[in-house]
Amino acid sequence: MDASAPVWLGLGWWSLSTAVHWVSAALARKPRRLPTLRHRPADFSVVAPMNGAGDASAAYVRALAELAGSGAEILICVATADDGAVAAIRALWPDAPILIGNDDTFNPKMNNVRKGLEAASREIVALCDAGIVLSTDELCRAAAPLSATVGLVLALKAAGAPENFAAEMERAYIDGHQARFLLAADRLGLAVASGGVTLLSHDTLQRIGNWRGFNRWIADDYSVVRSVRELGLATRLGDVMLRLPLGRRDWPTVWRRQVRWARTRLRLPVWPLVLWEPVIGWAVSGAAGAAALACAGAGEGVVAAGLIAHTAAWLAGEKWFMSGRGLAFGPRAATAALFREVLAPLLMISALSGRAIYWRGTDLGGHWSSRGDDRAEKSV
Repeated sequence: MDASAPVWLGLGWWSLSTAVHWVSAALARKPRRLPTLRHRPADFSVVAPMNGAGDASAAYVRALAELAGSGAEILICVATADDGAVAAIRALWPDAPILIGNDDTFNPKMNNVRKGLEAASREIVALCDAGIVLSTDELCRAAAPLSATVGLVLALKAAGAPENFAAEMERAYIDGHQARFLLAADRLGLAVASGGVTLLSHDTLQRIGNWRGFNRWIADDYSVVRSVRELGLATRLGDVMLRLPLGRRDWPTVWRRQVRWARTRLRLPVWPLVLWEPVIGWAVSGAAGAAALACAGAGEGVVAAGLIAHTAAWLAGEKWFMSGRGLAFGPRAATAALFREVLAPLLMISALSGRAIYWRGTDLGGHWSSRGDDRAEKSV
């Protein structure tokens, strides 16, 4: 074979990308041994912000009602009395505890959440993303790692029950990509943040300034991780992944959500790692390997066989991770994973092409940029 620079560069890039893929799967696939459960449902205040009837799914509201029946304090937050979530909640749970009110900070989500965090009175506070279905056992298991040294636990969501291919694509982003890299980074001791269920003690919540600890950076999950770590406490991802039934999704909404998340991550100090994501993915690394074979004089058949082997190995690595976490990965999920990888460079281009970060009609990025107070970014 011709040992030219393009050959070695292409094979080196393919090898590096493949190694990252398999090492991340190996680090992320096996949950830690769960500590002894020390909490009961009555120890929890569950803050559940909602916006619109779509957030108040039947499965979610019933799960919250069951938690309340087990003794947990449930604090459902909506911004206005005429929010569509109110009627949907009342239809399923007439006596649901709903807090109404809105703040005026740059973050519309935290404007809704603040009243719930301030009202929380139990030993453990759990801030829950809308739609996540969790039982009392899962809630207690998720909080088990909290200790005198671990100040915060983020329980990731495990997307499931996709009813169309757009929802399958969303699951491919949430489970096969985001969860894998986040769990792997967490195993390496890196400070990682993601949506799902955020759990911390009431004492720690007060030490970070209550809601203010969530509002220092553009992403509330990243903010609370940094705030808790600055107390000298560790933060970590939990090994209990909580269910997020997807149902049907429309592709434009799924795509806009991924662009929004990518733009948000690019506004955080972790942005250099974000830029690497598409270039170490299946599509780019496969193209690099194929180009190396072609430059070495391999025929079309050998190049095609190399691409097939690369694809099979890539999917095997993702399936290996998913099976370790008890997540489904069938033919449709494999197809969605490949589409996700093909779209990765386009996603990054879309994220870099603008700075607007629209969340439910509000440009979160613009509001963040125009803040009048001293931004926490200056201390990074």
